[in-house]
Amino acid sequence: MNPTDLVQVDVTGALEGVGAGAFAAASDPRPPLGVSASDLDALVARGREVHDEILLARARGQVGFADLYMLGREAARARETSESLASRFDNVAVLAAGAEGDVVRAVLQALTHPFHNLLPSPGRAGRPRVFVVDSVDPDWLGAFLDAFAIEQTLVVCIGKSGDELGPLVQFAVARDVAKKRVGPSFKDHLVVVTDGKGGTLREEALREGLLSFEVPGNVPARYGALTPIGLLPAAIAGVDVRGVLGGAHAAAERTSGEDVRSNPAYLLASVLHLHALRGRRRHLFVAGAEALEATAVQAARLFEESVGAALREPAARRGCDAQVLPRDATALGRRCSTLRDELCVVLFEVSKHGRDRTVPKDAPGLPWLGGHTLSEYAIADSVSFRSVLAASGVPCVSVRLPSVAANTVGALHMTLLLSAAFGAGLAGGEPLAARGRDERERAIEARFRGGADAR
Repeated sequence: MNPTDLVQVDVTGALEGVGAGAFAAASDPRPPLGVSASDLDALVARGREVHDEILLARARGQVGFADLYMLGREAARARETSESLASRFDNVAVLAAGAEGDVVRAVLQALTHPFHNLLPSPGRAGRPRVFVVDSVDPDWLGAFLDAFAIEQTLVVCIGKSGDELGPLVQFAVARDVAKKRVGPSFKDHLVVVTDGKGGTLREEALREGLLSFEVPGNVPARYGALTPIGLLPAAIAGVDVRGVLGGAHAAAERTSGEDVRSNPAYLLASVLHLHALRGRRRHLFVAGAEALEATAVQAARLFEESVGAALREPAARRGCDAQVLPRDATALGRRCSTLRDELCVVLFEVSKHGRDRTVPKDAPGLPWLGGHTLSEYAIADSVSFRSVLAASGVPCVSVRLPSVAANTVGALHMTLLLSAAFGAGLAGGEPLAARGRDERERAIEARFRGGADAR
């Protein structure tokens, strides 16, 4: 590991015979993990092949996420337009579903104040309150539309393909409400983020003359953190978009090598791949900080959809999930105990927290903790969790950020995107296949087209 990296991937807790002191190969007290450094060495040749396949796909324009760190036209527009949008509205509603909703939440949660919407305007630097409405549940979407005055609200409708049911339903309902409440000026209250070349949302944006932003056709929604899907809502909330893209650029350079042992993104994917081959097909992404909860969810679904889509045999497919260490510690302990032979953990750790408090020396029942900081407690929590995993024989890969900041979050997303794509390649499949309507959406449409009672 390079101590200057914005993202560090540490596999000490996931490979036998790796580490120092009590974890040295000859005297390792941990239960056997089934994967060693020599297994990683044996994967180098295959890793080089996958690396070349990704480079070829990029050259052909089939894979676009790896080049998103460059401040392209749409990213620049999102950053510049966000200034005027933020000054005109008190509230912003981001209507997104599925992957788009996960991406928006991941960037916003990590890089805005955890109580952004509760702060007075000066505390938000004059930026609007930003709400993510990621469902078409009648009570959820309806409650939002009832609660907020559309006159002071901007609605950002996000749907990558422009044809998925969730975003289309959200858009139709929100547009109808805006038309009825503000009349012809409803267009000023709607923004669309979708594919640049086709889809119903793109057609409606052109027909109505709505402000819109393009998502590259070769970037699926799940890979869209560095497109206007992730960047526009963040920029409106005041996030340093240039910093995010700068961190992504640094990570792209750091992960450009072909060796799975030294490329952090490839290393993460390779260790998960090796453990999956030996039966550990449940991958648990654990946020060591509350700010990374949505990022852990996005990462779990990114890997499951990318690598899972690459595996043809149902028995070989992997399940990915996410939890938060500060909040779910007890449940995590039970899960790791009962699934110890099936589980591999990816732990997102933060070395330094932006806000800190000292535990009073007279804290009741805590004489051993008084005088220490909450950051020290959080670090001890992560270290202790790793120790419990080691004692249980559950492999753990630590993904460490020096702090949660624009550049480190950008670097983390780029690293995870490349890692998921590389993992799919190791599994022998295509991670970035275009997604249309799934079976559930087709069944819903067929039910209504057939005139059946929705019940």
